[in-house]
Amino acid sequence: MVDEETKENYELYKRRRNFLIDLGREASRSYDKYILTLAAGTFGLSLLFIENVTKGNIISDTKWCLVSSWVAFGVSILSTLLSFLCGQEASSKEIEILDKEFETGKTDKSKIRERLANFTKWLNRSSMVLFIIGVIFLIIFSSQNLK
Repeated sequence: MVDEETKENYELYKRRRNFLIDLGREASRSYDKYILTLAAGTFGLSLLFIENVTKGNIISDTKWCLVSSWVAFGVSILSTLLSFLCGQEASSKEIEILDKEFETGKTDKSKIRERLANFTKWLNRSSMVLFIIGVIFLIIFSSQNLK
């Protein structure tokens, strides 16, 4: 029989664990929103810079920096959107696996859970790296085109 202190410790453990899971979910949502907002906003700022600061007179040797920044921002946004889809697929697959395990009483030994989770993490990290690369290229472009 389980004593009262063990029950209390277990309840505390469950509450703390659930809190941390919720905290992780919220951090993930916020991260995705910030990347989308920052990448799209920075892309828009680059257009304003071209229109208002350079007045369309861009140093031709720096156009590649501008295009590279736009590509990096675009792929960063795409990577974030794909991570949403991958995360949804991972959740659906996890529910499917749990239902099957419950019905059969057997543990699923496939690596699909791990693969989907790792791919989602890779997409999230890629979106940040691509955003930073985009910012670097935009800074190079802007610094060369200031009058």
